Amino acid sequence: FPDAGKVAFAFIVILLYLLIIYGNSLNGAWIFDDDPHIVLNQYVHLKTLDWESIEKSFYGINRNKLDRPVAYFTFGLNYYFGQLNVFGYHVVNLLILYLSGIFLFLFIYRTMSLPLLKPKYGLFAYSIALLATFFWAVNPVQVPAVTYIAQRMASMAGLFYIIAMYFYLLGRTDERYRNKIVFFALSTLSAILAIGTKENAVMLPVSIYLYDLMLIQGITKENLIKNLKFYIVPAFIAAGVVLLFFLDISSILQLRDYAIRPFSMWERILTETRVIVFYISLLLYPTYSRLMLNHDFVISRSLLDPWTTLAAILAILCCIGFSIWIAKKKPLISYCIIFFFLNHIIEGSIIPVELVFEHRNYIPSMLFFVPLALFVSHVLDYFSYRKSIQLMITLLISFILIAQGHTVHMYNYIFKDPYILWSDNIAKAPNLSRPYNNMGNILWNWGFYD
Repeated sequence: FPDAGKVAFAFIVILLYLLIIYGNSLNGAWIFDDDPHIVLNQYVHLKTLDWESIEKSFYGINRNKLDRPVAYFTFGLNYYFGQLNVFGYHVVNLLILYLSGIFLFLFIYRTMSLPLLKPKYGLFAYSIALLATFFWAVNPVQVPAVTYIAQRMASMAGLFYIIAMYFYLLGRTDERYRNKIVFFALSTLSAILAIGTKENAVMLPVSIYLYDLMLIQGITKENLIKNLKFYIVPAFIAAGVVLLFFLDISSILQLRDYAIRPFSMWERILTETRVIVFYISLLLYPTYSRLMLNHDFVISRSLLDPWTTLAAILAILCCIGFSIWIAKKKPLISYCIIFFFLNHIIEGSIIPVELVFEHRNYIPSMLFFVPLALFVSHVLDYFSYRKSIQLMITLLISFILIAQGHTVHMYNYIFKDPYILWSDNIAKAPNLSRPYNNMGNILWNWGFYD
């Protein structure tokens, strides 16, 4: 592990930069889904911390069943200490982003120190982990998950998700039996909290299993046969039994909700392939003009309508195929690619929720920038004899991080007021109805009927 000075530097510099670029988010307004989930939701307006009040908050806005109880309980705690003052809610959201960054940094660093990876990456583990974390934490795509208060559901699920993976890594690599029990228990608790915050965290066991297979055990014929026999087949059988006998599939998938959507299940699956490719482009090129709360996305009616549907499917298949092809020689890069697509499955497949939201990238993008950090580290090492080129590369990376920080600051501004938010969305997506609807509501409430 790096010395205490390096760890302290990483923790402090991440905190300071996040405070700089997110400082103007702390007085952002209530917007859109904040009203039904928090402002108008009496069940999270905790006035006492007795069990009856706390239990009520677990049901969110759906009184029939538990609904993201961890997230709603934290909204209740915010209300208990500060009522509807937005400052406290924003502070908690920013703290969640910071802690997510800290555990992501620790997780990436520890991963680089695994026996399979240390000979190749160990020397640069600290710098790779810090750079990858910075790329993720300051990316403007994360803004809706942080500045949009209700999307704490996405960001806090991500926090517990990466904590669970980190503690699993500690338990898997610690040789002391007592420590293993503690770390695995903490990992299990974090996993439960992640899923209790938002359902898309249900992919966590799969992420951990593939992590263990690819980066701890290693991809060998013997390991693949052993895992197929003792883990994969039993897991599929158990899942099949549960789905067949104990769960209502149509209820879980909310298939009835397709009746109120402008797309069928097949059209959603086709469209989501283009959405995923769009997310990749947005993570790599997150300019202010491309960022908005509601994106206007053309629905794919067939493989060739529009033609980019087939192109997106082929691009995704190529990425997945490439990750499988390099899995043995470059397992870390392979895992990072698989992790991204794997964690988009829940909201990017057949469940009939809306098509595009930037906050859905919070978990999938956590390891997205590790290959980029590896590439930067490799280039810097390659030009170790040319200090001038190293300096130019360092300045370029610094410029990118500063530019993204500036974009974050600009993007935060539109969340300061619903009028600004929907005005910005109308300018960027003039053919989308929802921004006009919400702008109409604002003007109506202000009495500006004309």
